Amino acid sequence: MPLPAPRIARAPRVVRAALALGCAVGPALVLAPPAGAAEPSTVPVHCVIPLDQPAVDGPQQISLDGPSDPVRPGDKVRIKVTLGGSPATSPLPFPGTALTPSIQLLLSDGASGELTLQGPRMRVDIPGTPALIVVPPYEGEITVPLDAKGDIRIAPGKMVTSTAIFGDQITTCFPTTPAPPAMTLKVDPLAKALDGPSGNPADPGVSPPLAPGETPVQTPPQRAESPAGLAQQAGNASGLDAGAVRRGEDGGSGISAGTITLIVGGVVILIMAATAMLYSWRRHRDDEW
Repeated sequence: MPLPAPRIARAPRVVRAALALGCAVGPALVLAPPAGAAEPSTVPVHCVIPLDQPAVDGPQQISLDGPSDPVRPGDKVRIKVTLGGSPATSPLPFPGTALTPSIQLLLSDGASGELTLQGPRMRVDIPGTPALIVVPPYEGEITVPLDAKGDIRIAPGKMVTSTAIFGDQITTCFPTTPAPPAMTLKVDPLAKALDGPSGNPADPGVSPPLAPGETPVQTPPQRAESPAGLAQQAGNASGLDAGAVRRGEDGGSGISAGTITLIVGGVVILIMAATAMLYSWRRHRDDEW
């Protein structure tokens, strides 16, 4: 006599509903990265290869990664570029080759235009065909446009690689169709960058912001010298009564500077005349003796 098949306990209705909800929501959570995070995308590109090699077409994987915190117009930010294997290959291997990458960034939404992100010079082991050439991840710096009005979406554009093989060889790969945005740069348009090459020069009439813990220093106002004050300085330098000079300039009852000059000149003349008379009298007296 055959044994009855065992009954499999069914999960409670609440558990089944939770599992179904998790399966539906899970993919959505995975596909929604935060702002500024890399969103890998595969772009069809056309590559122009140096040394009289034929151009090639193929897929190129590109990821861009930037800051997740909001930035200000005029700020400098660093963007990380991660590339997959390039359709451009080399007929021969070249280990330890100097290579300098760059990529064009296309802006939309909060700002428009193009920016070029320049990577550093690096050493790369270039394999021979059919192995793909992979440029190591690199970072570069860009400046947030001053006229940015909000979050900026950034899409990859033309990629230029300079390779030191028989001189400097340039490989250019550009998307054959517009690439989708690979990242979003959060921008606070109401904030302005405090410094940097793109900032406006400081207004000479406005004091710079104080650092934390710094106390303001009161600078005494500079006093403009009036004609009377200049006359007083001149009087002090020459030994004359500055008060008298000032009263004369003001039209008061004191002696003016011109009067003092005439008096001093008259006294000098009188002294010279008296000296001459005394000298003449003594000479006359000596002649009589």
